[in-house]
Parts: sequence; structure tokens; C-alpha cells
Amino acid sequence: MGVHGSFQRAVGKYHLWMNNAFSSYGSYVARKPLVPLFLGIVLLGGFCFGLFRYSKETDLEKLWVEHGSRVVEEKAFYDARFGGIPRQEIVAIVSKDDPDAQLDLAHAMDALTYSIGPLFDNLTLDYTPPGGTKSVQLGQSDLCVRPLVPPTLRPGNNPLVDNNWLSWGFQRMSTCALNTTFAASPVKPTFLPVGWGISKFPCTKLTPMDCFREGGSFDYPEALRQLETPMPPLPTGNFTLVDITASFIAQTNVCSVALTSELEGLFTFAQVPAEQAAPQIAQIVAGVESQTESFFSWGYRWRRPYKGMSSEEIINHINTAVKLADEWDTAPSHPQVATCITEGLPCCLTWFGLHIPILASLGSIDYNEGGNVTKIGGIRWGQNNYHEAQPIWADYIEGVLGVNLTRKQRKNLHRKWEGRMVDHLEPLRNRESNLFGSTYDDLQLEFLTWRSSQDIISDSAKTPIWQIVLSVILTSLYAYLAFINVKRPVHSHTWVVLTGLSVVTLSILSGFGFTAMIGIKFSPLAGGVVPFLALGLGIDDVFVLVNIMRNYLEDPRLQAMGSGSIIPEREMRLTLALAGPSVILTTFSVLAAFFISSLNPMPISQWFCWQMGITASLHTIGLILIFMPIMAIDARRVKAGINDPNLWLVHGYRSKGAPETVAAVKDDAVAGDETANFDVNDPSLQENTGSTVISRWVASRYAPLFESNIFKICVVLISAAFLAVMIYLGFHKVEHGLKLSDVTLAGSYQNTFAKLTEERFPNYDVAIVTREIDYPNRQTEILEIFSELQKKKRWAPAQPRILESSWMGGLYLFSNSTANVSYPVPPQAFNQLVEGWSTSSLGIFSLQDMYCEHNETGLPLSCFNVERNPNLRVAATKSVMFAQNLGANTKPNLDMIRDTRSVVDSLNDKFGEKIAYMYGYPFLFFEQYLHSYHDLYLVVGLALVGVFVAITVFQFSLTVSILICLILLMTDLEVYGFVYIIGAKLNALSLVNLGIVIGMSAEFTYLARSFLVVEGTKTERVRKALEWTFEPLLHGFGTQFVATFPLLFVKYHAFRLYYFAMFTVMGIIGFFNGFVLLPALLTWIGPGTLHHIKEASAKAKQRAVDANANPTQTNGSKVEQAESESAPSNGTAPHT
Repeated sequence: MGVHGSFQRAVGKYHLWMNNAFSSYGSYVARKPLVPLFLGIVLLGGFCFGLFRYSKETDLEKLWVEHGSRVVEEKAFYDARFGGIPRQEIVAIVSKDDPDAQLDLAHAMDALTYSIGPLFDNLTLDYTPPGGTKSVQLGQSDLCVRPLVPPTLRPGNNPLVDNNWLSWGFQRMSTCALNTTFAASPVKPTFLPVGWGISKFPCTKLTPMDCFREGGSFDYPEALRQLETPMPPLPTGNFTLVDITASFIAQTNVCSVALTSELEGLFTFAQVPAEQAAPQIAQIVAGVESQTESFFSWGYRWRRPYKGMSSEEIINHINTAVKLADEWDTAPSHPQVATCITEGLPCCLTWFGLHIPILASLGSIDYNEGGNVTKIGGIRWGQNNYHEAQPIWADYIEGVLGVNLTRKQRKNLHRKWEGRMVDHLEPLRNRESNLFGSTYDDLQLEFLTWRSSQDIISDSAKTPIWQIVLSVILTSLYAYLAFINVKRPVHSHTWVVLTGLSVVTLSILSGFGFTAMIGIKFSPLAGGVVPFLALGLGIDDVFVLVNIMRNYLEDPRLQAMGSGSIIPEREMRLTLALAGPSVILTTFSVLAAFFISSLNPMPISQWFCWQMGITASLHTIGLILIFMPIMAIDARRVKAGINDPNLWLVHGYRSKGAPETVAAVKDDAVAGDETANFDVNDPSLQENTGSTVISRWVASRYAPLFESNIFKICVVLISAAFLAVMIYLGFHKVEHGLKLSDVTLAGSYQNTFAKLTEERFPNYDVAIVTREIDYPNRQTEILEIFSELQKKKRWAPAQPRILESSWMGGLYLFSNSTANVSYPVPPQAFNQLVEGWSTSSLGIFSLQDMYCEHNETGLPLSCFNVERNPNLRVAATKSVMFAQNLGANTKPNLDMIRDTRSVVDSLNDKFGEKIAYMYGYPFLFFEQYLHSYHDLYLVVGLALVGVFVAITVFQFSLTVSILICLILLMTDLEVYGFVYIIGAKLNALSLVNLGIVIGMSAEFTYLARSFLVVEGTKTERVRKALEWTFEPLLHGFGTQFVATFPLLFVKYHAFRLYYFAMFTVMGIIGFFNGFVLLPALLTWIGPGTLHHIKEASAKAKQRAVDANANPTQTNGSKVEQAESESAPSNGTAPHT
């Protein structure tokens, strides 16, 4: 008893101290309201100036890649060396009537060519560099990922100056071969022009047309087309320029000798000594002969045209190509392209002869039991444009423009080009005066550019002005109707509650200003959600405070204690003593929920939580410094008999018969005398009544229900059954993820593309990234990683194999063909071979997959080693492949992430060094779902701990704290189950909401506090607590609903689903649990009245005895008179 008694006394002292603090502030604002009012306006108004530092974030990766995960470090490594994931551009074609129906494939490929051909051959952008005056005309080839043309293959007439030995030599060799071959023919062939060379290569892209001759009908430069110039017929058949040249050189050295002779003349003219010229000449001739073999493997001339083929024949062609590729020798030194050409096989290859993942360009595919494709319902073109930070492209574009550009300027250049793409493609999608309105009217085109997602984010980040205006109007109307009193206009409080709405608005603006001031960027949630949610949360406390003050101003017994002063010191002391701790408690609960929910590592969610937490903090400051003084001013108005200003037009300044109060407003002495011995804990003041319809209904109809055990048992059983169902739905039915179609604007090209392609084209490109390792001596380990990953059968299709499509495959093919070196190459020869390979026609196709540095300084160098820098070393690489059967669903992506990481991580451990890791779009945006439950438990658990601490500090009851936290957890679990019912999913948005639910649902702590500070049986105390708290918290739920209701009209479905729907469900469930289940439980297991309240009650009873013994006591007579004149009691209000 001694320890327990000491604890109770300590709690009592703490409670008295807190009550005295709030009541003292109430006394202060009653006397001097203008001082804190001025301070609050200056403080919050000053924060509003931070809005001048407003900045918006629209980068998807910065918003949606979680902090603290392993992918952050992997992304940083990748971005520092390769700039970032390339900017992807996609166009898809499906049937208009049924996107899953079998296409007429030839017809569809014609439509796809019609759509994308102009992007390469006609579309241009006139771009004026910053600070420049002359525009430069740019095209697709200036922005797309494509091989760089080495100087040895470029146009030029003088190789001694232009260094274009291979193109110049091939032009000479081809002319020699054609002259010799057609010497006796009356029909002369078409020769390559003098000075012939290649200015640019095609963009690296993926289309189904790559399997057919029509793949070269667009984006195939004229210099490459000239290689496929048809020659006059020969007895052995019809051939092209490159066919005859390659065959002639392979059979005889006549042209090689002629080229050698011409080169000797050039070097003699250049006065190069013969002993120096001879090895160079031999190297050039050998290089031209080798390049001729490469030219022979390039192009589309040997592929079968799809025109004239049926869809069934096209599908069989693709099936055969996939099968042949899968069965081909895996050695990189034996490419299949030569066999495809000489034997006329159906092969699906790039223009330069490597296998392509052809199935990744096909959609809505059906397979038979043998694994062959039986139906193709969609086709697509996909292409990567360089990331704005990619070093190779940064050097290239600055060379074209002649100026240096910042990363932001390069990004804007990309966006301008993608805007031109959208302008070209959107009319095709909408069938606006083009062949999609006639020839291709049975087909539907959908497309997406890299800027599309940023456009979505940028658009969704715009503040929905009219919806916010509607929210303010609805909230104002609700507040006006809740506090208007036409019969007694003096006791109408519409102007003060509407002023409170203005304070909330100021708090929101100052919250935005403060967050901008400290550098928090504005995400789509800042403008699209925060204003509505902050308005609903903020006005709630205003309702509670005004409702309590109204009750005290209408209490005849309390008014009878005064002596005519209009200074509302007693009323403000009582209001703040009762409501102050509860308001601060709910504020701390909300703050705990928001700031703890910011532990979610997703930036978009973190910034939202910080903005809401800061706004809620400033709202509390606004309540204390601005609104509470305004309440005191309104209380003076009531005590002075002045009507609500909003009713002056109807009722005038004062109603007829209103009492004239002549006491001076500044009569501090009188007010001080009246309150000197005033005890805010006096239980004799807790019987004041509520006068509204809702208060009377609660007192007469609702609260008595809790006297029935049958009713309470039914409540508990229904709640338990509902909880069980919601737990099942939450943990067994709720899916994880967030699709592009979930967040895009319905009807937009982004939305229709997402809906069309998310499941029909389920392949993503991913990369194996190798780190800064000893590449010459780590070749075997890299090959083992490639081999083990290849076994996973996750790639679409098995060809191209990882090694073949990687930079190492190209290096090994080069080493074998030029130096007869097998793979892995000797470590001592590695750097020398890389040096020659990087500028060869084999190495140039892999430069975008490599990052090089200076061997001594560590500074970045171009891997395009034209200057033959001996200090260049490979410092990082990536090898790209397509992972199949992923789509937009979370599970297959997570399975792929776990599967591939387990292979690479285990091999890294085996090798004792972090050699490689997996990276790509799925890793960036799906890794968060690897630990969704962990994040959920962390956020909700810590939010519960935070709320528990806040409740314990302000409610002074461990039992109540535990009970409320159990109710909050129950509410959270039930809202989680509703996530499935409303069609949402578990992701960063809903996860944070489930943390916020803990704080926002804590508002029924008002009821628990009221229960603790009244006397009687548990059932009587529950009745009194309901009579006091039901109405203001009902209004709180109502204002939250009307404040967020306009979210139903925002453009983006995700906002409607994750914010209006979830928070409405939270409000309904929280209100039921707080005002139906919690009262039932309190009647059974609720704790007793707080100890110090009992002591105050005993003192009050003693004063009553003393008052009866001394009937001349003034105050007592006034109270008795007021009691005799008061209306019948309709409800009781607890006191602190």
C-alpha cells in the first residue's frame, strides 16, 4: 500500500500540475488575448515565407526508391558509372476489339513500321543550346543508345588525314572485286562512291521485324544500305555488293595485293620509311579483310520478307528461329549469323548479327505443350535512349552542339525530344486523320516514353485548387451548421469556429513554408493530399474546444458565480483544463504516428509524413497561440450579450432582452477576486449539461444502452467476428504492389498503355553489374557467374545467352578472330586486346556497357580508346538480358530478385570479393516488397509505442493506456482487412496510412479521459463520458469526411483509393471502436476514478457541508438560485 499510495500521490501531483498549467494559460488568454494572438500570427505568418523556396520532385527514382536498402548503394554505383537506367521508349500494337486476339501479324508489323519509322527518318528537333543563338537540328539517332562509329569507318577521301583506313580500304577492295567479277558483263555494277564511309549506326532497338527483311526499312543509314546494293545477276544467283566482295576476297588475294600496292604509294607520298610503312600496310590490309567479314554479317538482305506470309507462317518462322538459336554452339567464337546467311535459315538477329530476345517484343503469347508459340496477340517496338548522365552520350551531344551542358539541361533536351515523340504518336493512338483511321482501323496503338511517368508525377503534384476550395466550403458549411444557434444568437459560435478554420488554413500554409524552408521537396502527395487531410485533422480540435467552451458558457450555475465581469476567466480555465491535455494528447498521438511512419524508407512517403507531422505541430502552435485567444474573445462576446457576428444581419448587434453587462473589460481586480479561490478540479461543477439535440439524444437514448449486458455482449461478439474476418482478409488476401495503371490518369495514353501491356508484355531487361575488380585475372569468375545465372531459365528466350550478349562475348570473338586467342584470354594480354577491341566493329557495340578509368589517377576515361591510352583500364561493366514472365505483379518479380541474387551473392562469397550484383527496373521498384511486412510491423508497432507513451503521460492510467492501444491495434487490423475490400494493395502509400491510423484513431482518448475524471459506478461514468464527448467527436469525424470528400473528384484514382477511401474507412471503424466497443469494455474492466479526483470530491462535499452550515454565503445562494431556475438536466459533463 505504501508504494501504491506514493504512486497515486505522485500521479495526482502531476495531474494537478498539468491542470494548473493549462488553467493558468486559460486565465492568461482570458485577460490578455492579444499578446499570444499577435505572437502566433507573426510566427506562423513568418513560416509562410518559406514557400518562396518551394521545389517539386517529379523524378520517379527519387520518389519511389527506398532509402537504406541494398539497392541504394547498388544504384549509386551504377549511376556514377553508367549515368542511370536508360530512358525507355515503347510502342505497342494490338487488336482494337480484343487485345488478346490473334493478330494478322504482317498487317500489324506494317502498322508498327508506319508508326515508328518517322521517329527515325523524319522527326527532328530544332534545339538552341543555352547561351547560343543558332539552333541545331537533332534526330532520334542523336539521343538513342547506339554504337559509336570509329574513325576507321567514317567517310573521307584522304585516309592519311581522316584515319578512315577501313572504310577507304573497303571501298577500294569492293571496287576491285566488282570490276574483276563483272569485267566481261555488259551490265556494269553500282560501286561504292569515292569517300564512302559510315557516319552513324542504327539505334539499338527491339522489334519483331528484326526477324525479317523489312527490319531494315527504317533507321538503316544510307551507307549501310549501299553495302546491300543489288548487283547484276550472275550465273550462280543474285547477290549484293557485300556478298560479292566478301566471296571474292575469301577466294583470291588479287584485290588485297592491289590495295597493298596503293597503300605503298600513299605511304611513299607521305614520306614514311618503307620499314615503318610495311607493318602498317599489312595491318591495314588485314583489318580491311576482317572488316569485310563483319560487313557480310550485317544487314537484312538475307532475311525472308514477311510480306506475303500468313500469321501461321510468321509464327512458325519465329519458333524455328528460337529453336535454332537455343541449339546453337554457346562458344562466342562461333556466331550463328554466318550459317544463317549461307544456309538461308530463319534467324532473329540484330542488324549486326547477334541474337535478340525476340519473345520480349511479342505480347499475349500462347504456347503449346512443346513450348512453341501458337498465338501472338500483340507486338511492340522498344528502344533505349541514353540517360542524361551517361558519359558517352554527354560527350557526344556536347560535341554535336559545340557547348557544354549541365545534367539538367541534357535532361530537358531529352524531354523536348520525347515531347516531339508524343506529338507524333498521340494522333496515331487517337486515330486523328491517319492510317489508323482507315488502313489500320482494326488495330490499336499504345505508347510510352520515359518522360511519361514524370509527366504523371508532375501533373499529380499540381495542387487541385477547386477541390481544395470545395473542401473549405464544405467544412465551413458543416462548422456553421454545427454551431449556429438561431434561437439564442448570443450562444451561436459560427464566427469563432470559422475563424478556427482560418487558423487551420494558416497552419497548413506555414507547414508548407516550413518544410520548403528546411529543404523537403514537394511530392504529389504534398499538393494532392496534405491540404485535405490537414484540414480534416485540424478542424477536429477546433470543434472540441468550442464545444466545451459553449457548454461552460451555457452552464447557469457557473455563470451565477460571477459578478458581471465579461472577462471569461473561469470558462477559459475550465475549458483548457479539461480539453487542453486531451488536445495535446491527440496531437502527440498524431505526431507520433506521422513521424514514426516516416521510418518507412520510401521518399514519397517519408516526405508526406514529415509534411503532415510538421503541419500538425504548427497547427497545435496555432491552436494555443491564435485560436485559444480568439476563443477568449468570443467568450467575452457571449458574456457581454453580443450576438454572433454572422447573425448580425438577422438578429442585430444585440437581441432584444439581452442583458446589458456594464462591467469593465479590463476590471482585472474583480476578475481576480472571483477566481482567486476557484478550483478547476471541483466536482460540484461536473454536472453541467449539454443543450444540443445530439447531446440530448445521447443522454436519453444512446448512453443508456450500456446498462444492458446483452447489448454489450452483442457488441463484443460482433467486434470479435469482424476482427477475425478482417485479419484473414488482410494477411491472406491483400496483395503487395502498385502498378502504373493504378496511379495513372484514367483515359490517358499512360493509363491505357499500362493496362494493355502490364500483363501482355511481361518481360523486363535487367543487368549483371560487375564492380571495380581485377578484370584480367577475374575472367573465370565472371564466366562462372554468367553460367550459373544462365541455368536459371529466367531469360526470354534462352538466346541470346548471357555471354554472347555481353561485352566479354564480343571481346572473345574479337580475340579469336584477330589474334587466334581462345577464351578466357591470357591476363597479360587482356588490356592490349581490350585496347584494340574497343575501337573495332565488334567492340563498339558494347561501349555503353563499360566504364573505364585512368589506371593511375582513377579519373574516368572514355572506353572508346581512339587515342590508344595505355593507362586505360576497365573499371565497371554491365551485361543486359531480358527476364521473362514478370509483368507488373509483385510475386514473380520478387521471385526473380531472390533467385538471381542468391546465385550472384553466393558466388561472391565463394570468390571472397563482391564481384557482381543484379540490377534493373524490378530491383529498383520491387525491392521494397521484400520486407513489406517488416516495415508494416515496425511502423505500426512503434506508432503504438509512441501513442502508449503519450496516453500514459496525459491520462495517468496504465490500464486505460493498454486498453486504448489494444483498441487502436484492433482498428488498424480491421482497416488492413478493408484494404482488400476497397481494392487497394499493401505498398508504401497504404503502409504509411496503416501507421497513421494509430494516431488518428486515438481521438477517442477524449472519452477515456472523461471516464477517468468523473465519479460513480463504471456504467454511470461511461454514460457521463459519452454525453460529454460523443457530439464533438462525431463532428470531428464529420469534418474529416467533408474535408476529404473532394478527394473523390481528383483526377488520380490512387488518391481517391488510398486517401479518401482508406481514411473514410478508418474514421468509421475508429468511431465504432471508440464509441461502441470501448464504452462496453470500460463498463466491465475500466479503472476507477483518478485518486486526486476522489480527493477533490471529498473536499467539495466538505465545502457543501460548510455552506449549509453558513447559508449567508453569497456564492452558495447564487448557485442554489441558479439550480432552481435551470432547465431539467439533459446530460452531464465530466470535469477535470
